[in-house]
Formats: sequence, structure tokens, C-alpha cells
Amino acid sequence: MGAIRLFNRFQLEASKLGRSVVFQVTVFERKERSKTRLYAETQCYDPLQYIIQFVIRDAPDLDSVIGRFTKQLEHRGFTPLQYRVKSDNGAWGSWSRIE
Repeated sequence: MGAIRLFNRFQLEASKLGRSVVFQVTVFERKERSKTRLYAETQCYDPLQYIIQFVIRDAPDLDSVIGRFTKQLEHRGFTPLQYRVKSDNGAWGSWSRIE
């Protein structure tokens, strides 16, 4: 099994019941032979369910991580609005709308 290391971070803003939440998502990578697989995890506190965890496993790229996370949010009643990715120099990129 390959070593796991930090790949990137992104923030995703979503709304639920008129309340806006910004999720801070850390993405890790694991290299095995010639393949790189991405993993991500985050959580939030919800007044109705207390803690909600979001886990993404074995994604091939960052776009897939964001897409899978968006689907999990929608399944749990959130409306994904926009996201931004942290650049290599540590600054946050501009917000991009989620279609």
C-alpha cells in the first residue's frame, strides 16, 4: 500500500433551510504503482442530525472529488452553490459557481 499525503484543499459553500455553510475539505492522495487515488473527508453540525460526515474514496481526480461531494450534499438536503480551490502558493482561488 502506498503512502498517503496531502493533495489539496477546497472550500464549498452550500445552503440548507436558508442557512449557508462553507465546508473546508482536505483531499489526500495515495499512490499505488502507476495510479493515484484521491480521498477526502469533512463534516458539519446540523441542528436536526447533529454531525453529518462526508467521505469520498478512490476518486481519480479533484473534479471527481468535488462532483461526488456535491452529490452527497444534495442527498442530505443541501443546495451546493460555489467552490474554490487552494493554489500551490497557499492562496484561495476565486469562487466558481456549481451548475
